[in-house]
Amino acid sequence: MSVWEVIGLAGNVAFFSRFFVQWWASERAGRSVAPVSFWWLSLIGTALLGSYTFVKGEPFLLFSFAVNSAVYGRNLWLCHAPKSQPVNPLLAAALGVAAAIGLLASGHFVPRAGFEDSALWIAIGAVGTAIWSTRFLLQWWVSERAGESQFPRAFWWLSLVGNVLLLAYALHLADLIYILGFVPGPLVQVRNLMLGKGPPRAHSTNSAQAEAAHSR
Repeated sequence: MSVWEVIGLAGNVAFFSRFFVQWWASERAGRSVAPVSFWWLSLIGTALLGSYTFVKGEPFLLFSFAVNSAVYGRNLWLCHAPKSQPVNPLLAAALGVAAAIGLLASGHFVPRAGFEDSALWIAIGAVGTAIWSTRFLLQWWVSERAGESQFPRAFWWLSLVGNVLLLAYALHLADLIYILGFVPGPLVQVRNLMLGKGPPRAHSTNSAQAEAAHSR
């Protein structure tokens, strides 16, 4: 196993852990909530998997990681400074695009061999990445309006659709690192959609975050 594969697996561990942390906090609150640790694990995971993706030459996934990293950072800020001055979520898209273009133009990024061979799989990867990135832009917009980090129900629908498309893309690539990253997602997404149907328990998002942080 190469060093980059170890880095990719470590990124997957961070992503696995974040959803289990979020799931546990949501089960306690009776609704979908966003503990602070979810965003720290997301930021660590995207840095590690983003590095692996850069080396593997996957432009679609690299773009997604670049956009999402800005969203994760903003949510961390909201967790520590609720009701702070709102920031336009389109800024994340602009920063992500700029970062991705910079990486692509750096001369160090080499698209994987055969990347241009299949228009169908390029379309699946592009659409999956667009949906996968849009979900966090939506989450950011809702959180900015509320002044605290939270998950709207539409976030989990976009996550489910984007996850399925990117899992299909990962299977096409036959890359175990990416496959492991997308396999557990639907379980968590469906469960959060189920939690969104029932009445919430007497816990605010901030108190759920405090409980999750205190229990660690």
